[in-house]
Amino acid sequence: MSVRSLCMRDAHEDEDSHAGSGSEKDIMSGSEVQEEDQQQSDDDGGGSGSCGLDSGDEDEGDTGGGSSDEGADLGALDEGTAGGSGSKSSLGYRVITAGSIKRLQQGAIDEVCAIWGCGGSIAKALLMSYMWDKERLMSDLGDKGQERVFKAAGLAVGLSAAAASTSTAAVTQTGGVMTCTVCMSAHPAAQCASNSCGHAFCCDCWQGHLAVQISEGKARHVVCMSYKCGVVCDEELVDRVIQDEPQLLAKYRQSHLESYLEDNPRVAFCPSTPWCGNAIQVESDPYVEPECPCGVSFCFKCRKEPHSPCTCKMWEMWEEKVSGDSETRNWLQANTKPCPKCSKPVEKNGGCNLVVCKCGQDEMDARMTEAARNHKRYMFYFERFKNHADSIQKEKANRAKLLARIAASEHDGVHARDFSWLVGAVDQLRTARRVLCNSYAFAYFFFGGALFAEDFTPQQNKINQDLFEDNQEMLAAEVERLSGLADRAAEGLSLDADQRFTTINSSTNVRTRCANLFSMIEADLLAKVSTLGAHIAVPRF
Repeated sequence: MSVRSLCMRDAHEDEDSHAGSGSEKDIMSGSEVQEEDQQQSDDDGGGSGSCGLDSGDEDEGDTGGGSSDEGADLGALDEGTAGGSGSKSSLGYRVITAGSIKRLQQGAIDEVCAIWGCGGSIAKALLMSYMWDKERLMSDLGDKGQERVFKAAGLAVGLSAAAASTSTAAVTQTGGVMTCTVCMSAHPAAQCASNSCGHAFCCDCWQGHLAVQISEGKARHVVCMSYKCGVVCDEELVDRVIQDEPQLLAKYRQSHLESYLEDNPRVAFCPSTPWCGNAIQVESDPYVEPECPCGVSFCFKCRKEPHSPCTCKMWEMWEEKVSGDSETRNWLQANTKPCPKCSKPVEKNGGCNLVVCKCGQDEMDARMTEAARNHKRYMFYFERFKNHADSIQKEKANRAKLLARIAASEHDGVHARDFSWLVGAVDQLRTARRVLCNSYAFAYFFFGGALFAEDFTPQQNKINQDLFEDNQEMLAAEVERLSGLADRAAEGLSLDADQRFTTINSSTNVRTRCANLFSMIEADLLAKVSTLGAHIAVPRF
């Protein structure tokens, strides 16, 4: 089991052991803690389901006209914000906490049940088979028909009665006694159980079979033990057979709960270390760079750090290029030549093409010029990338100092003014700095490499590069201006109205410059390439 799975399991076991005591707060955001506390005080039952997996979710069906705290919780979920700003529709993603997983999972199950009129266990099995892709499931049910979809998912529902009756009989019934064909022992009918496929065995054999399947990590697809049957075991059957094995039942339910996160292509765990307990769910477009409430941002598509305006492929190539000693090798290849006598690298530094080794060997070399030009071009972009990357780290530290200074001034009663404009300017500066930093990696690959060489003529490529660099330079100039203004305003927590207005105006200009740069990249560059995967995440400025 993964570390995240263990964290989730421990969280739910803790919920069960305290039955509504609010232990879920440890892995919840602050707003959800307040909502959970209010919900616990208003709920009549307050009890949890088996193994802690249902705790806090008994009222999950009450989505309309219910308690105000539940409505607030669902509203917070739908907003999916990473700091209280924006909405689900504008951000394109939502934050999933450990306390909301079951509610979201149940919502998907209820939607399938409402449309197709099937039971909850069948709807869950279908969704798990389709990796929780409701749209694809609905489409296949309409196009392929219920029987084909159910059969592919390992469900007996939809199979003809004739097929079920002609299947190999697993039980021979005589009066009120059943003979289990696994252990070949007679058992009272009450001590036997049958699956939806029609195969029945004694509960002891079922229990042994389920224990093996669940222990081997097959809890999400436990199948009937009849030879070549392959039908998924009903949840009702599993609950009945292993109800006296709480740990086994908890593992079974926990695995089904985790499938909503681990098998769902629209859900990703927050990559924070240690894991904060949150996950991110996107609406449809995977090319987004969500920010978790814990402060960590990442590219949802490739699960790496935010890298827009670079594509995921560009960023992968850039990371490979700047990591390790690859550029050291490139420099040696560009600026040195192995001596044909002693094989040691000899640097050519100015002068004519005569290269002389200290061992006395000389040679003519004119083949290093192309590699040297390529390396010089790389260093041009890398140095600017590195400078802005270093500035990002400094501004991150400056932001923490600013927040501490504001908190101290409010505590001392020195200032009663709102400094959200200054914090907003610092946040805007950090976002723009990251965009500017990554834009140099984008330019390195787009305008000089072979990645998009076939999409533009050299003349058009030069026009595109000039247009891109104009937007890039305007953004860089405004970023440096905002950086200076923010530093001066933060130094003494200035209350000067003119300085406040100038800083806000510069922050707005930076936002506009960022939007213009992305608009140019999308409309004039990426929209005209034929390369697959040339998609980027566009931040919400």
